[in-house]
Amino acid sequence: MNLQCLKLTACFALIAVSTAVGKPLKGLIITGGCCHDYKNQKNIISEGVSKRLPVKWDVYFEMNQQKSKEHLSRKGWADGCDFIVWNHCFAHEKDSKFIDSLAAIHKAGKPAVALHCAMHSYHWSIKPAEGKKENTWPEFLGAYSKGHGPKRKITVTKAKGQEKHPILKDLPDGWITPEGELYNVQRVLGATVLAYGNNGVAKEPQACIWTNEYGKSRVFATTIGHHNSTMSTKEYLDLVANGVRWVTRTE
Repeated sequence: MNLQCLKLTACFALIAVSTAVGKPLKGLIITGGCCHDYKNQKNIISEGVSKRLPVKWDVYFEMNQQKSKEHLSRKGWADGCDFIVWNHCFAHEKDSKFIDSLAAIHKAGKPAVALHCAMHSYHWSIKPAEGKKENTWPEFLGAYSKGHGPKRKITVTKAKGQEKHPILKDLPDGWITPEGELYNVQRVLGATVLAYGNNGVAKEPQACIWTNEYGKSRVFATTIGHHNSTMSTKEYLDLVANGVRWVTRTE
């Protein structure tokens, strides 16, 4: 009888946890390209975030720019997911209509998380359309970035007034990354900067964590994440998981 009661209690506990957590989010990672260990980073991100909140993942991993473009040009490729993580490096795409089609998915309401070289993708090799100051991809991201500093540790300092932002709630102020590659952010385009990075040699701290509102969607972006050693830290994975919560409005 006691055993039966224990089984019932355990069953009710599982139901309670399931109800509290709700249905798992459906996440889609778009990854691949030059200069980074995307083969392992796709696992670091998906497994690390899933330990912090319930997410079922699909991963599209393609190192070839043309093959990636062909896949992302197919109708409905983003259907069914609750949010998209961009962790890729295709800086020299020149097809502005293709880039516009990607941004349009988010403008219509699909939440986005953009990591590291996503900030260097899809805008270096094309000029803004006539009458526009910026290309579509930086507009979507909320900032324009080109180039980076040397590989050095980055000290991350929370922006004044943003210390209690839900995305930063688990990040120690003054966190120092194990390794780093600080991106230059030339222009902030309506984004809300949450934190700045300093590598000790840059003339001034650079925006390295921010949020943006693009059309009907929320965007979370961080330029941190070149090295697996940094991506694997508790601080980084807490940050990304909180970013997922924020863009999906489940925080």
